[in-house]
Amino acid sequence: MSPRFPCDVNHCNASGIIFDCRGRRLKTVPAGITSDVTELNLSENLIQNISCDAFPNMKNLTLLNLNWANKNLGMNIEEGAFKNLTKLYELRLSGNGLRRVPSNLPPSLRVLEIDNNNILVLDSKGLSGIWKVTQLFLSRNCYFWNPCGKHLTITNNSFSVMTQLLIVDLSHNNLTRVPKGLPESVHTLELSSNGIQYIFEDDFRGLPNLKILKLQGNCPRCETSPYPCVTCHNISLGIHPRAFANLRLLETLHLAGNSLTSLETSWFENLRNLKELFLSFNFLKNAITGEVDFLSYLARLEKIDLSFNFGLKSYPKTIKLSQNFSQLSSLTTLHLEGLVFKEIGPDTLSPLHALRNLSALNLGTNFIVRSNSATFSKFCHLKMIYLAENRLYPISVTATHADAGQGDQLSSGSSSPLLLRPYPKDQNYKLSHGLIKQECFDSGRVLILSSNNLFFISPEQFRGYGDIACLNLSGNGFSAALNGTEFSSLPNLTYLDLSFNKIDLAYDNAFRELKRLEVLDLSYNAHYFVAYGVTHNLNFLRNLPALRVLNMSHNSISTLTTKAMCSNSLSELQFQNNNLGTLWKERDGSYDQLFTNLTNLTILDISFNSITNILDRVYENLPRNLTILRMSHNSLTEFKWGQLKGFRQIHILDLSFNSLSYVPAILSNVSHTLRLLDLSYNHIYHLSNGFLNGTESLKTLYLSHNKLTIINQSTFSSKAENHIETLYLQGNPLHCTCDSLDFILWIEDNKNVKIPRLITEVTCETPANKKGQPIILFDINQCVNDSEAFFIWILSSTFIVATMVVTTIAHIFYWDAFYVLYFLRAKLKGYHSSSSSDSVYDVFVVYDTRDPQVSEWVLGHLRTQLEEDGDKSQPLCLEERDWPLGVPLVDNLTQSIRYSRKTLFVLTEAYVKTGVFRLAMLLAHQRLLDENVDVIVLLMLEPVLRQSHFLRLRKRLCERSVVEWPRTAAAEPWFWQNLRNVVRVDNQMMYNKTYSKYFTNE
Repeated sequence: MSPRFPCDVNHCNASGIIFDCRGRRLKTVPAGITSDVTELNLSENLIQNISCDAFPNMKNLTLLNLNWANKNLGMNIEEGAFKNLTKLYELRLSGNGLRRVPSNLPPSLRVLEIDNNNILVLDSKGLSGIWKVTQLFLSRNCYFWNPCGKHLTITNNSFSVMTQLLIVDLSHNNLTRVPKGLPESVHTLELSSNGIQYIFEDDFRGLPNLKILKLQGNCPRCETSPYPCVTCHNISLGIHPRAFANLRLLETLHLAGNSLTSLETSWFENLRNLKELFLSFNFLKNAITGEVDFLSYLARLEKIDLSFNFGLKSYPKTIKLSQNFSQLSSLTTLHLEGLVFKEIGPDTLSPLHALRNLSALNLGTNFIVRSNSATFSKFCHLKMIYLAENRLYPISVTATHADAGQGDQLSSGSSSPLLLRPYPKDQNYKLSHGLIKQECFDSGRVLILSSNNLFFISPEQFRGYGDIACLNLSGNGFSAALNGTEFSSLPNLTYLDLSFNKIDLAYDNAFRELKRLEVLDLSYNAHYFVAYGVTHNLNFLRNLPALRVLNMSHNSISTLTTKAMCSNSLSELQFQNNNLGTLWKERDGSYDQLFTNLTNLTILDISFNSITNILDRVYENLPRNLTILRMSHNSLTEFKWGQLKGFRQIHILDLSFNSLSYVPAILSNVSHTLRLLDLSYNHIYHLSNGFLNGTESLKTLYLSHNKLTIINQSTFSSKAENHIETLYLQGNPLHCTCDSLDFILWIEDNKNVKIPRLITEVTCETPANKKGQPIILFDINQCVNDSEAFFIWILSSTFIVATMVVTTIAHIFYWDAFYVLYFLRAKLKGYHSSSSSDSVYDVFVVYDTRDPQVSEWVLGHLRTQLEEDGDKSQPLCLEERDWPLGVPLVDNLTQSIRYSRKTLFVLTEAYVKTGVFRLAMLLAHQRLLDENVDVIVLLMLEPVLRQSHFLRLRKRLCERSVVEWPRTAAAEPWFWQNLRNVVRVDNQMMYNKTYSKYFTNE
C-alpha cells in the first residue's frame, strides 16, 4: 500500500489481510482498500454515514469492526450497505447510537455485536435476515450510564428464526423478565444488571443445552453502591424452586448481587455438572455457616465465590464454615472475601481440610485481627493463601492489644466495612484487582499478607503456612531494621514483595537467610531514605546469591551509606524515581561505581531520577553486559553517544522525555547491536545527514514529539541499505515546503518502513494554510517541475538583479547617469557641433548655490571684480541671475558652458562632493573632446581635492588655470588681477610647452 494510505496493513496468516484503520479520524470509509481484505477495523473514527457503495469488491471480508465509528454521536447505515459482503462472518456495531438492528445484513453473518446503542424494540422482523448468527451481543442499550427511561421490549418468539444461536448477551437493558422464545441451541445466556425481579418455573424450560447462565445484579445491595441503584420491591431476586430444573448441562451459574438471603436446595438438585458458582454481594452469611444442603449436589464444582456476604453492622469474633463444604471434592478456588470477622480459629476452615484439590483460598478484606497459622498447615495442597486487606498484627502482639478498640458489633453510627472497597464499576461483581502477580504465582506456593498491620516481623509469623515460595508483605507499615532472622522459617522463598512499607536497611546481614531468593521488591519505601542521618545500607545484596530482580524504585534515594552495590547474580535492577542526579555530582565521585560491581546486570532502569548530566566516568563505570538501558523522564541535555561503544550487547536504549537536541552523525560508529532507540519527547530539531548509515541492527526508532521541522533524505539510508522497520514521527512541527521533498520521496520509495499514524498525526505545522494536513499529502509537483521552476528562477533572479543595479546606480551615479542618458539621446538625434564663434558670456561661474556664504561672495565680490572693475568688464553667467526658470538642470548647464568662453569652478569642500559639480565638470570636458577647447578654470576657496589625480594632472598641464584664494588680505589685489588674466587668455596659451603641441586650433 502507498504511504498515503491512512491505515495499517498486516498479514495474519497465509490468506488473511488485515486493514487497521482504528482511531484515524476518518469521516468516510477510505478508498483504496484492496479486494483481498479479510478483516477491516474502522472503529473510533468520525464516520457519520455508511453508504451502499462503502464496501465495494470486498467479497473476502470476514470481520468488519465499526465499534464507536462515530463516537456514539449517531451513525446512519443505508439499507443494503453490507449486501456485497457475502463472506462476512463477524460484524461489530457497538457505540453508534443505532435505534434498530440494521436490515439486509448478509446471511453469512455468525457474530453480531451491537452493544451500547439505543435499541429499545426487538422483534422477529428485525432479526429475520440473520438466521445463521451464533453469537448475539445486544447489551447496554438502556441502563444507568446510558439512560433512556424505558426498557428493552422483546416480543415473543423474536429469536425463533435464529436456530443456530449459541451465545446471547442481553445485560444492562432494563429487562423486567426473561425473554421468551429463545432457541434450544443457546448455551450461554447473560441477563445481568437488568430489572428482573422474579425467575419463573418455565423461563429456562426450552433451553436444555444451556451451560452458562448469568443473572447477577438484578436486585443489587444498594447501601454502598457507587452507581445509581434501585432496590427490588421484594428486596431480593425471587427464584421459583424449579427454575433451574431443566438445566442439566449448566456449568456456570452467576447469582451475585441479587440480595439473596437463602439458597433453595431444589435449585441445585439437577445441576450435577455445575463447575462455577458465583454468589457474592448477597446476604448469605447464615447460609454459609449453617446447614447448606445444596452443596451435596455439587460434586463437580471447581470454583465458588461467596465474597461480601457480611451481615450489616455485624463484626463477630469468628465464623465456622458449614460442614457441607467438605463435600466439594472437586473445588479448586474458594473466595471468602468480605465476610467480616475478627479471628481465624482452629475450626473456622476445618471443613476445607479434606479438599485435596483446593489450591486457592481468598480471605481478603475480612478485617481479621488474628489468625491461627496452624490452621493452614493442614492444607497440604493449597497453592495460594490470600489474607490481604485485613488487620493482622505481628504474632508477638498480645490479644488484648490486637483487640483494642474492637467490639462484637460495629456501632450504629459506623458505615459498612464495604466502604473500604467499593464495588467494581458497572456491577460486574468480580474482583476489582488481580490477586497476585503472575511471576509470583508461577514461583510456587503463595502467601499474600499485604495491607495488614505487620509493622514488624518475627520468624514465628510464618510458621504453619508451609513451604512458601512467594510472600507479599506490601503496605504493612513495616519499619523494623532487618537483621537476617525475620524469614528464617521460609528457607525456600524465591519472591518477596516488601513494597509500600518503611523498610530500614541498617544492617549488613539483612536477608541473609534467603539464599534462594530471586525477586525482591523494595519499591515505595522512601520513609527512611529521606530521613536525615539514617544509615542506608545496600550490602544486603552480598547475602542473596540467587537474586535476579531487584526493585528499588520510588524511594527518593539521594544518599547511600553503601557507595557500590555488589552482586554476581542480579540481572535486572529497577531504580526509577530516585535521585541519581544528586548522587552523581560533578565534583564528587563517591557514587560513580554504584552499579559497577553488578557484573551480571543486563537490564537497568534509571528513569525519573532528575539527571541533568552524566559524566564520562559514570558511563565508564556502568556494567558492560547491559542489553536494556532506560533513562527516560530525566533532564538530560546531552548524551555521550561515544560511550555506547563500551556496551557491546545493548539492544534497547530509552532516552525519551529528556531535553536532548543532538543525535550522532553516524550511529553505527557507536553501536552495532542496538535494535530499539527511543528519542521521543525531546528537543531534537535537526538530524545529522546519514546518522543511520550502516545501522543494520536498528529496527525501531522513536522520534515522535520532538521539534523536527525538516528531515532530509540523506538522514536515512537508501532503500537498498535501509534496515529500519518502524519509524515514529508523530507530534513534530514539520514544515510542508519543498525542503521536505527529499524526505517525502524517501517515504514513497521505502514502503517497507512502517510509520504509524502517518496520515493522521505526522502533519504540517507551517505554512498556516497547510497546518494539520498530512505531510505525505504535500503536492510535490510544485517542486519537481524543472522547466517551470527554472523559468520562475530566471524571472525572479532578473528582477532582483535589475532592482539592485538600478538602486545602486541611482544612489552612487545619479548625475553620471543623467549625463549618459542625455549623451545617448544626443547620439540618437544626431550629432552637431556645439562650437560657436560668438560667445554670449565671457565666464560661466559654477558654484554652490546652497551655501549662502559662497553665493554672497560670488555675487558681491567675484561679480564686482570681473564685471565692474578693471580695464575691461567681463560679462558673467550666474545661475541665480541668468538661468531661465523651468528649464532642466542639465539643459541649463549645457547651454551655459556652450555659450561661455570660460567655465570658472568655485570650489569648496562640500561642493566637490555634489553631483552638480561632477555633472558640470563632465560637460566641460565634453566640450574639450568635441571642440578641442579647454574652458576649465578652478578657483579653490578652500583646500580641496588634495589627493585628486585630476587636480595634479591639471597643475602639471596648465598650472595657471588653477588659482587659490589667498590666506592674507594683502594678497587679494594680486589674486583678482591674476584671475582676470586667467579668464581673458585661452588655456592653450597657458599650457606647459611640453604638452602644447598636442592642442591645435581649428
